[in-house]
Amino acid sequence: MAPVYGTAPRGVKACSSNLAVVIDVTIATNDNERNALLLLESMENGSLLATVERLCTEDFSWENSGLPTVNGQEELRKLVASGGFRAQIPIITNTRRFEADVLHIASSGNVVFTERIDHFWDADGRDLMTPRIGGVIEFRDGKICSMREYYDTVCYSQEPTTPSR
Repeated sequence: MAPVYGTAPRGVKACSSNLAVVIDVTIATNDNERNALLLLESMENGSLLATVERLCTEDFSWENSGLPTVNGQEELRKLVASGGFRAQIPIITNTRRFEADVLHIASSGNVVFTERIDHFWDADGRDLMTPRIGGVIEFRDGKICSMREYYDTVCYSQEPTTPSR
């Protein structure tokens, strides 16, 4: 099973073919944009915890619409250990691959703005949940200190797409 905002489970290579990487870090125009994209990329390739440890402040916060705020790296580690967001969003329980399509990125000072569409694919090729996300990533002393993701929570109960076979 592929990670959903976590680490790749034992037996799954973080960069195996079932974990396609869509994020293109080369579109960044500065270090903050690059680090924001690296954080998003880590959700795709299963290296989230290692990337957060490297790029984020210890008190990093992560807000998602309709979910409790994750406060600090230790809380994020506990969330990932308990199954990640799968435990809070039942529709993504059977996710096998996560992809994020970054549509736009812009920055001003210590703030990076992104627009993206996330995809949570199951083993049959159905897209289980497809939120369109407006994201705000803030930096302090060169490290990511907060990420806020805004989207319509109706996606938590959307109908999966037809399998692509």
